Amino acid sequence: DQNAGSGWFDPAWMFGAPAGFDVVIGNPPYVRADFRGDRHKAARRAVLDSGAYETLWHKWDMFVPFMERSFKLLAPGGVSSLIVSDAFGHAKYALKAREWFLRNACIERIDFYSRIKIFDAAVHNLSYLFRKADGAANAPLRRLHGPEFGDVTELATGRQADLDERVFFPADSWRPPTAPTIRLGDLCYVSVGMVVHAHETKAPGAFMLEDLVREERDDEHSKAFVEGKYLDRWLPAQTRWIEWGTERAPGLFRRKTFPELYGVGEKIIAQRSPGPDPKACYDDARMRYDASSIGFALWSDLVGVRNRSIKKQARYRDENDGGELPKREALEAASRRFSIKYLLGVMNSSSALDFLRAHRRSNIHLYPDDWKALPVPDVPPAAQRPVVALVDAILGARRTDPTADAASLEAEIDEAVRALYGLDDRENDSSGNPLY
Repeated sequence: DQNAGSGWFDPAWMFGAPAGFDVVIGNPPYVRADFRGDRHKAARRAVLDSGAYETLWHKWDMFVPFMERSFKLLAPGGVSSLIVSDAFGHAKYALKAREWFLRNACIERIDFYSRIKIFDAAVHNLSYLFRKADGAANAPLRRLHGPEFGDVTELATGRQADLDERVFFPADSWRPPTAPTIRLGDLCYVSVGMVVHAHETKAPGAFMLEDLVREERDDEHSKAFVEGKYLDRWLPAQTRWIEWGTERAPGLFRRKTFPELYGVGEKIIAQRSPGPDPKACYDDARMRYDASSIGFALWSDLVGVRNRSIKKQARYRDENDGGELPKREALEAASRRFSIKYLLGVMNSSSALDFLRAHRRSNIHLYPDDWKALPVPDVPPAAQRPVVALVDAILGARRTDPTADAASLEAEIDEAVRALYGLDDRENDSSGNPLY
């Protein structure tokens, strides 16, 4: 019976392997800490109560103790190879495990499958080969697979002793800029969108998103609206119209944000769960957007707007002490020097993609803090204009034909942004413009 098990395990008695196994290979269960069920809770308690594990931390997934046990069952020089969720590479609960394997294993190989589906499930995967040996001088082989099976890219590596836990994240090489930069979060207020269903205490169960949206505009459904799943690069693939100004909309929304955020003349909206490739859109239609999206409004477009949400990111000098929070006066002054279309060009560039791959916390999601950390080339308006012109050309083409091929214009943006980062071999003039 393949499902039969024993309440105990002894490698020497059962398999004649007193020193451990030469190979341990497997596909452990992926079960999150918040999974409900008495059997699951009992299993987690048993694992914790055993006192046998060093890598369990925070809300660990069940595959984490399987990884540690598989490694500890090895004989000296033996290898362990498991296929696990790629959350191992970025999730908070796996940080302790990542650091433990860096210190205790020779990490021979990591294969990342974030671009392809191994199993018919929502999870993406990575597999690894850990040897029970000193890995200090070893350089792990790191391979990114996809978008098709057979497409393999070798990623940057180095001596294991010089690496940190980011070795388990499928980052392509990121070259730090040599030119001055400024954080995107110092130019834009960055916020997740509205939660568009009924408030759980004010109107429990009264309505859902689909009760509020229509394909066509009318007097009641008067505001343009987009969901994250319809965001594409440069422009949304689809927009609808949401009920607004009624008793329930937005007053009874679970999270309605604040109206000034949607009143700005220009903003950027990005998909919150885009997978490996970010998707950022231009908006000049004062669109509302839902919580599967992230919005970016220049600080200078929110001058004088005061609320608790903004106070979590920055404060005016006359507001209560925000500790280390930046001062809004400085952020507003800095943002006035930048075009929102220039920022969109940078966000959709290959340089931004490289940065995010190297620094984001998830292969699937992009969080506001991931975007806020993006370094933006800090150049004067004259140096921004070539990027703005290219963005305008893409927006114009896509508005005429949503399927228009923008590859050549995107390549020009990539080249221009790399130059502004100081990442090519060309020289710049005193205004930051590339000299051809």
